[in-house]
Amino acid sequence: MKSISSQSRSLIARYVSRRAGFRCSLLGAALFVFLPLSRAQQIPATQAKTIDGSSVSFPDAAGGKPLLFVVGFSHQSSGPVQAWDKRLAPLYLNDPRILYYQAADFQGVPSLVMKMILHGMKKEIPANEHSRFVLIQANEDQWKSIAKFSAPNEPYILLANPAGHVVWQTHGAVSDDQFAALQAAIKTQLGN
Repeated sequence: MKSISSQSRSLIARYVSRRAGFRCSLLGAALFVFLPLSRAQQIPATQAKTIDGSSVSFPDAAGGKPLLFVVGFSHQSSGPVQAWDKRLAPLYLNDPRILYYQAADFQGVPSLVMKMILHGMKKEIPANEHSRFVLIQANEDQWKSIAKFSAPNEPYILLANPAGHVVWQTHGAVSDDQFAALQAAIKTQLGN
């Protein structure tokens, strides 16, 4: 079942009132108001590899913990992704209460080119982060949909609850305001 926007609810209400020859009653209007504005989207079911060669399955990897992703969809997004990582990794990379991942979209990249890219990435990314850097090679459209993809060169930050439903997200360069908002959302998920 898809969610219904407030504009759609208004159009439906007008149609129903015209069609039935009466104005919507207070009860009818209340039903439209209480329809969910949006449903929490779930992290796409994805089998992926990390830079160290480990397999990971989302959203199952959560194992009862919140998931935090910084996702890049282009080579140009790697700098802004690293800027987010410099602030997030010290706080969450080794925090046992949350699973923090960087992810890069490599769907459609030929295997020979992928090997060269992977070789370079292993040199650039600190070894302690290799198990938390995911190579997305499937479900690109679903990842872009859930991230509300609009700018290929920006990082997308997704916080999902333990069930894998996105509860907070943003995209773009890291800022103090966005970072503070993300930390507040994480604290809510961790129960502090």
